Amino acid sequence: MKKIIALVIVALAVGLSSPVLAQLAKEAAIAKAEAILKNFQDGKTADILKELDARMTKELPEAKVKPVWPALVAQFGAFKAINERREGPMEGRQAVELILSFEKETILQRVVFDGEGKVAGLVFQPTTSAVLPANK
Repeated sequence: MKKIIALVIVALAVGLSSPVLAQLAKEAAIAKAEAILKNFQDGKTADILKELDARMTKELPEAKVKPVWPALVAQFGAFKAINERREGPMEGRQAVELILSFEKETILQRVVFDGEGKVAGLVFQPTTSAVLPANK
């Protein structure tokens, strides 16, 4: 499981504590996070890059995005399903956590949105890193 840490795309920076000016509707935020996941699966890295905020665009060139999904599948086996969808505030931003089931492991995809609905943070981590409360 330690190997997944190497697959963290961009960790949430300390600078994310600025207040959110606007927020996506819960359903829209979850749909956006799911679309990013689908674009990873389909190899549509250009579509993922279009969703990034200015800071992420600088820090995350296509060369870093392209190998992420193949590396996840190589490590954890075939993707099976989204087990759970969580949405809520995180460090002054809006976040969505998708709990992803693969053949060998269950992991977390976290997408953090800025006030304009752009992706300000994107990581794949162990599920123990989840910070949003489970849905009831």
